[in-house]
Amino acid sequence: MKISRASFLKLMAGTFAALSLFGCRKGKSLPSNVHPKTPEKPDLSLWQKEVDEARFSTPQPETLSPIPRPGKHPKFPNADIRYGMAIDLDLCNGCGKCALACMIENNVPRVNQEEARKGRYMHWLELRGGMPVMCAHCGNAPCEKVCPTGAAVASPDGFSSMVYPRCIGTRFCGANCPLHARKFNYTDAQAQGLAAKFNPEVPLRVQGVMEKCSLCIQRLQNARIQAKTFGLDWRKTEVLPACAEACPKHAILFGNWLDPESELVRKTQNRGIYAPKSIAKLMPAVVYLRGKA
Repeated sequence: MKISRASFLKLMAGTFAALSLFGCRKGKSLPSNVHPKTPEKPDLSLWQKEVDEARFSTPQPETLSPIPRPGKHPKFPNADIRYGMAIDLDLCNGCGKCALACMIENNVPRVNQEEARKGRYMHWLELRGGMPVMCAHCGNAPCEKVCPTGAAVASPDGFSSMVYPRCIGTRFCGANCPLHARKFNYTDAQAQGLAAKFNPEVPLRVQGVMEKCSLCIQRLQNARIQAKTFGLDWRKTEVLPACAEACPKHAILFGNWLDPESELVRKTQNRGIYAPKSIAKLMPAVVYLRGKA
């Protein structure tokens, strides 16, 4: 049976999308005498302890610069979706609950003592001087420009995506990120008993790849599937990433920057919008609120 070029391209695009959501690059097999030590019932207090250690070791917050409200993604000018977040610094008290929730939702591993001494925590969301900092999902993302394999790539939904099966661990993307929001897993966390499968929907990453915030893409994908099953507009589905859901101050707003009815847009009206100075000109989708415009 012949297949048209258009159908072939659609098939390949769907394959790559599935790999982005659920795949993970195969790593080297472990020696026969080494077995993964992922605990069946992980001690959550160990993750909490590491979050506390990390947030107190980075006392300086990022310098912020005012920016316009995020708009269309430059690579997808015809899209009607661009997901992102706004973190209200007038409400945030730096408690760290968002960081812990991110680790649990996305199976982010802990690090050993040597990596901790070097400040190489794997946290996708970290507290810098009490300010939550993660990948800003820039429209003009410098990380994507230097990735030799296309592992760091823009998504039509507005994400700066990470396709783990493509990553070969060059670390070019991390070096080119002004915010240093990408994390390289130097060690085999599973073999060292530092990883746990809290969330079965998110794969454990192997040693040697870059990791970063995904805006909890698995939650959005579930909402998309459920809404389409019932014939609903999935773009209107109320879904939150783990950090926003866990924030006791409701300081993290999530939504579609291109939907004027979204909570994200409504609650950022007449507010001062800022971004870390290092990425202020890169069209970030994750921004900060402070005072009034």
